[in-house]
Amino acid sequence: MLHFFADYPWFTLFIVIAAGSLFGMVRFGPVKLGAAGVLFVGLLLGALDPDIGPAVPAGLAVLGLALYVYTVGLEAGPAFFRELRPQLAVMTGAVAALVVTALVVGFLGSTVFGIDGPYLAGGYAGIGTTTPGLAAAQASSSVPSQPATGYAIGYPLAVVLTILFVAGIAAVRNWTGRRDPGTGLPRELITRTVDVTRTVRWADVPGSAGGQLLASAQRSGDGTPRVALAPDAFAPGDQVVLVGGPEAVAAGIEALGTQAPAHLLDRRDVVDYRRILLTNPDLAGRTVAEIRLGELYGAKATRVRRGDQDLLAHDDLLLQLDDRVRVVMPRERTAEVTGFLGDTEAKVSEVSAVSMGLGLAAGFLIGIPKLTIGSTVLSLGTAAGPLVMAMILGRLRRTGPLVWVLPTRANLTLRQIGLLIFLACVGLTSGYAFRRDAFSLFGLKLLTVLVISAVLSYALMVLVARLLGQSRPRTMGLLAGYVGNPAITAYANSRVSDSRVNTGYATLFALAILVKIVCIQLIVGL
Repeated sequence: MLHFFADYPWFTLFIVIAAGSLFGMVRFGPVKLGAAGVLFVGLLLGALDPDIGPAVPAGLAVLGLALYVYTVGLEAGPAFFRELRPQLAVMTGAVAALVVTALVVGFLGSTVFGIDGPYLAGGYAGIGTTTPGLAAAQASSSVPSQPATGYAIGYPLAVVLTILFVAGIAAVRNWTGRRDPGTGLPRELITRTVDVTRTVRWADVPGSAGGQLLASAQRSGDGTPRVALAPDAFAPGDQVVLVGGPEAVAAGIEALGTQAPAHLLDRRDVVDYRRILLTNPDLAGRTVAEIRLGELYGAKATRVRRGDQDLLAHDDLLLQLDDRVRVVMPRERTAEVTGFLGDTEAKVSEVSAVSMGLGLAAGFLIGIPKLTIGSTVLSLGTAAGPLVMAMILGRLRRTGPLVWVLPTRANLTLRQIGLLIFLACVGLTSGYAFRRDAFSLFGLKLLTVLVISAVLSYALMVLVARLLGQSRPRTMGLLAGYVGNPAITAYANSRVSDSRVNTGYATLFALAILVKIVCIQLIVGL
């Protein structure tokens, strides 16, 4: 019966993906394994018969990993380059902490316990929950199952310990964050109509100059409503619709007058509004100001819905495919504006084969060069090459007619498929060796090394953030990005409502992956 799984590897692969995904949904206290459940089910099945692992189709794991890291890089690239200057000190501290952790893993494991480098490299990838790091360790090792064993031991340990660290940070109430006053970005947007009771210039309304508050529509006296394209000043008797965070809108109401009992845009016969799906590739990567809605159609974008987040549509906001743009416009121009933005559901999941093919090819190309240091060979390889190239292309967004970024839903779908395929392949090919090595005195030694190294690593990152004056919410996000696990980010967001959690995660996520890949290749050579 067991040989059935070796004889029909495609069936085996997808039954592991299905069963592992179900296992990943099981909650162990605050912890869910998520996609990593596929790895552990693959290890379990692969451990049953030594012929199952070799039957897995060759090269499939590389394809899955390439899809995963490329889509991650496209999303993480813009945030990485945006945060590079303001968060340089934090990034430098995180790199130092990762290097120190690698040295500790190498010293304890190799010198004290006599553990081979590939096991330690996999364990280092595990306590960093970095799937590309595992791939780099396997590519650098003559026995790929050895890093997988270390990874499987370190991964659940990392998730549990990091959640404990985040819970501890959340419990600290006197954490000031002297150099991190906040982003000013609201977690929610509201719309209110104001009855103007005094003469006020729009430029004098708090938040209007900094992009925290928008005026979407207005009416002068008893006149007809119109889109507030370039408001100058308001007089008693006017009405204006404000859009922004609760605090910004409250300040705007106080400056202008009082909140109106009825919403101005409830009357939609003259001025209409709706959410329009951005699917026009010519507009992707351009700012709200650059698409010239006001100049072309007398319309104004006020909000952008991106994934689960509502963003205020200030002039400098970069648009991307799959955004849902809330537009206020003259009713007779609705069809024109809709056609201009696209609003074609069929295009939401479309992927440009040209741009994606060129991007991945370039990523594999820059992964080829190798640098030899003693007995260690360093390269970006198939893990970091596509990641680095995708980060650069994600920052560029477009080059002439080529749009590098993917629609959000298409990106997430490809990412999930790639990750599941890679983890299933790793689990199946490494299961038999994991059964032999993990549940032994050797496994206990490796676990000891990883526990000590993980606690030290996470403590160093928290200490760096604290010494550099980062706030409590940002520190939670920085730790989640440093470890590189979205489940940690979700847990941090459940403990504190602050956008700095997500920006902290984005600051370190891609950088940490790249540093870990380099450290892992050095550890393998021990």
